[in-house]
Parts: sequence; C-alpha cells; structure tokens
Amino acid sequence: MDTTDPDIQFDSAGNCNHCNQYEKLKKDRTINKVSDFDQLVEKIKRRGKGKKYDCIAGISGGTDSSYMLHQLKSYGLRVLAVHYDSGWNTEEAVHNIRALTEKMKLDLYTFSVDWEEFRALQMAYLKAGVIDLDVPTDHALAGGLYKAAADNNVSFILTGHNMATESVMPESWVTDKLDSSNLLDIYRQYGSGLKLKTFPLQTLRTKFHNYNILKIEMIFVLNYIQYNKQKAAEELQKIYGWEPVRVKHGESVWTRFFQCHILPHRYGVDKRRAHFSNLIVSGVMSRKEALTELTTPVYKDNLADDKKMVLERFRISEPEFDKYMNQPIRKHSEFRSESSIKKLYAKIREITPLKGLLNISTRH
Repeated sequence: MDTTDPDIQFDSAGNCNHCNQYEKLKKDRTINKVSDFDQLVEKIKRRGKGKKYDCIAGISGGTDSSYMLHQLKSYGLRVLAVHYDSGWNTEEAVHNIRALTEKMKLDLYTFSVDWEEFRALQMAYLKAGVIDLDVPTDHALAGGLYKAAADNNVSFILTGHNMATESVMPESWVTDKLDSSNLLDIYRQYGSGLKLKTFPLQTLRTKFHNYNILKIEMIFVLNYIQYNKQKAAEELQKIYGWEPVRVKHGESVWTRFFQCHILPHRYGVDKRRAHFSNLIVSGVMSRKEALTELTTPVYKDNLADDKKMVLERFRISEPEFDKYMNQPIRKHSEFRSESSIKKLYAKIREITPLKGLLNISTRH
C-alpha cells in the first residue's frame, strides 16, 4: 500500500493501519478453526430439517466462491447454488459455474435484474462521479441472495468472502454496498427516472426483516479453513477443469473494466495494491513478488474489446464516455446515507434490554 490511500497511517514501528487491522481481525475473528465450522454445520442441518435445502451458496465462478463450494462437498449439506447474472459474465465464469454444479450434482438458481433498470443504475453512478461504480452490482448480489434464501425458506447464506484475500481495502476506495439511501439519492440525481421494479433494494426495513424476523445468517466459510488462493485454483483446475480468471473479480467484464481501467485512469487507484497486500499479510505472496507484479500492465485482457462492449451495452459514444471520465469527482458522502441511522440504532441496541437480540448484520 502507498499514499494513493489518502488515509493511510504508520505506527512507530513502520507498520501501516491495514497490516495492524489485519492482525486485529485475525486475533478477534474465528479463523482456521474447523471444529467451530463443524458446530455451525450441525446448526445449519438442524434448522434445515424438513426443508429442501439446508443452505444457499453464492457462486460467481471466481476462485473464492468456487473453492467454497468444493469444500462444502465434504460436509453433507443440501446446497442450493445461487448465481447473480448481471449481464456481464465472462466465458470463464459461465464455464466454471456449470462445471462445478454439474459435477457436484447441485441445483443452480440464477437470478438477474431487468437489464434496462440495471443499466440505468450503472449509468447513474458513472455520471455521478463517485468512485465505487460497482455498488449496483454488489447491492443486487446481496439482495438476490437474501431474496433466494427467503423464497426457499433457508436460514443460511454461505459465501466465499474471506479474510485471507479481502480484508485489506482503503475506505476511501469503496463505500457501504448496502446503503440503499445512498444508492437511491445517486439514482434520483443522475438516473433516468426508470422505476426500479426488479432491483432487490436492501432498505433498512428489508435488512431488519432479513436479520431479525427471518433470522437469515451469512457465513464466510473460507475463514474457517486454511485457505491458499493459488493452491485452491490448482485444485479446482485438476478436479473440475475449472478455468482461472486473470484478475480478482474478473468474472465480470464490467468489474474487470472498472477496476483495471476506470479506477487507475480516473481515480489514480490500482486495486492490486490492496489485493496483493492482503495476500502478503496472509502469507500467500511475498512483497518482492507483489512489487514485481505491479510493474506489469494492470490490464491483462483485451482493453479494446472490453471497452467496446461497455460502450455498446451502455449505448454511449466514446466522446460521451470520455466526458464522464473527466468530470469532477464527487464523494459518496455528498449524497444521502443510512450511516447516521445505523449508528443511532447500534447505540440504542447497546443500552436496551434488546442488546444481543436485534442484529444490524448477521455475517460471520
């Protein structure tokens, strides 16, 4: 990491806040304790008794979610694999999802959002000038997983999110993906006006219902096992004929283009710094290897083809895209947010008899 994270801080020993935060998370969170996950599996099976599925597993076709699905084979869980098709899937992602679910004989549920709605949201974010252009994708993914759980009367969502590869990320580079107030205000100011009828909006009311009424829990499976991303990819290739994606989150053409072209050229952000830093602190990659890799081009794919697809799907010209790339940058904090309400709710929860009963989030 470097000062492209404007909030980076170093202690007297020369360690940055990201390394210190990782060590704190590693100490505080349950990690590499298979026995704890064994207990969770028993809980999942108990609550799934009499139902068609014990749990839902989100799968994108990338390494993390694919390896999670592979690991679940040994636990005897009745899994419904759920995939969000944003309309930007790469060929590798489609192949990997099919290869894994067919070989494991798992039911696959694929959901999507009306393309015109999703396009309108993505264009609103592009026009707004905010940095986290992947919010519509991530918000829809989370909303779709919770909706699939509710529709199938399932109490647990299992995902491939993990500490080993995803705990280092500057707050200035991202925002709260599930802040529906922020999303709607950006859309109100920069959107087309098209009503969002199919988009699974995660309002405070919806989240409260999911967490506290339906009591749906989200579990980060890979935090409970020894996870090495490189070895995981090799194992997946050998067993399933799985195909690696060339950049993190490269299962989506849009996300690949956003992270590898828009972020570095418009915002001066190379997300590889955060991704590699995470692999360094988790012992998968050396700092020397990371610095060498950072000297290579950030775009490992055909930029011209990806850009052409983005322009065609957004129905905009290259001069119009360039205009958005050069307009003033705005912060997410300039738009409405749920953050103050969530903080107030957290304080009330701590001082009332409801402490420990009402959840703000159910991820572990």
